[in-house]
Amino acid sequence: MNELMEKVDNLILSLEETEEVQKYKELQEKIMKEKELLDDLEKYQQNPDGELKKKILSHPLFRVYHHQETELNLLILKINQEFKKIGNTKVCHKNESH
Repeated sequence: MNELMEKVDNLILSLEETEEVQKYKELQEKIMKEKELLDDLEKYQQNPDGELKKKILSHPLFRVYHHQETELNLLILKINQEFKKIGNTKVCHKNESH
């Protein structure tokens, strides 16, 4: 069990070093400094409004952030696909031995 936890920790550290995660964190920090954008996001969460949504989506920093968020989600999907391959391989090997 400790070996598994160590491998998971190593995976997390490796992910932290990826370009996708680094850019995402950098953009998060930039957004946290954009008072007007943060105010608009908070207003939108409280009262979704089409015009406010357009304003948020047109903000250059938010557009870049949203793109990077998509890139990060794609990375997560790739990782999940690899886990499924590993899981299926182990199941197939177990079934073959019977």
